[in-house]
Amino acid sequence: MTQHRTIRRYKNEGIDWQTLEYAALTASTSEYLQSYTIIRVTSSDIRHQIARISGSQVLQQENGELFIFVVDSARNIRWAQQEDPNIDISRFTDWNAFLAGVFDATIGAQSMLSYGEEHGLGGCYLGSILNDPQEMITLLNLPPYTFPILGLIMGVPDDDPDAKPRLPYEFTCGENSYPALSADLWNEKHESYNDQLIHYYSSRSETFKHTSISNGARDFTDLLMKHSSAPTKHRLEIGTILQKQGFSLPQ
Repeated sequence: MTQHRTIRRYKNEGIDWQTLEYAALTASTSEYLQSYTIIRVTSSDIRHQIARISGSQVLQQENGELFIFVVDSARNIRWAQQEDPNIDISRFTDWNAFLAGVFDATIGAQSMLSYGEEHGLGGCYLGSILNDPQEMITLLNLPPYTFPILGLIMGVPDDDPDAKPRLPYEFTCGENSYPALSADLWNEKHESYNDQLIHYYSSRSETFKHTSISNGARDFTDLLMKHSSAPTKHRLEIGTILQKQGFSLPQ
């Protein structure tokens, strides 16, 4: 668990994808509503379309199993309407319901990844499917009251990258309140973490440099600067798309 690494290249070997799905589906779930669905992508055409939407080099290969995790209130609405066609569905389409689906899908995906890593597999998350959520909805024939939230590719690792350094503990963990760092400690940890990443990126092979999601960032400061001006693609349309899908999410 503490040595997680993102794997971006996979061997041409089959894996037990059904057990991976079961590991995801038995994860914790908000209010036991189980508000998500997993779609395993086996069509090469759909996979290529998702690769185009994502832009991720991970999907430029044929190896690895691709799963899309979908926030799903549609199933529970249909289930409830089978009992009462006139039921008020607002509790299945509000912020609480949507966030519950996000939590469920994310926890399920992490459970799949953790189980896979325990059994010699590796994986890579694909938040980049949100580059064009509407096309993902169309491509996967998603009904109203659903939304594709993330992708995950799993397989037998064909690379061995070092673990990427995480932010210093002092920045990310507090006790009873938000972490409060003195100016001196902030500057010390800020500088040391930047130095860590400079060393990490400079020591990577050329192959790993090109597959990094950091887009050539030199250190964490550089990564944040690049992120602030990165193209948003269709991500700014997510609110509109969610409304079109039937979710009622007032600002």
